[in-house]
Amino acid sequence: MQVQHAQRGPVARVAGIIAGIAVIALAATLGIVVLAVLLGLALIGAVIIAIRTWWLRRQLRQAAADFQRRSGRQYRGQGQIIEGEFRRGSDEDHHSQR
Repeated sequence: MQVQHAQRGPVARVAGIIAGIAVIALAATLGIVVLAVLLGLALIGAVIIAIRTWWLRRQLRQAAADFQRRSGRQYRGQGQIIEGEFRRGSDEDHHSQR
């Protein structure tokens, strides 16, 4: 069984090609717009997260400074150094000490 296709004239072919190009251009434009909107939303989200992180760190630094001021403790550098000794023994040593 053979299917016969209707022959189109040159005007119909050119119109089909132009319509195809228009559809592809519209799809590409829509894709670019959607991508730009998504990137914009991601940028806004990143800025909000960065500002929130900065604000929380600022509050933590202020709370630490207030704690130091209230407690009268003075720390050198970033933290407090605790000196101590650590020994690691076997399980037999642990049981024999009881």
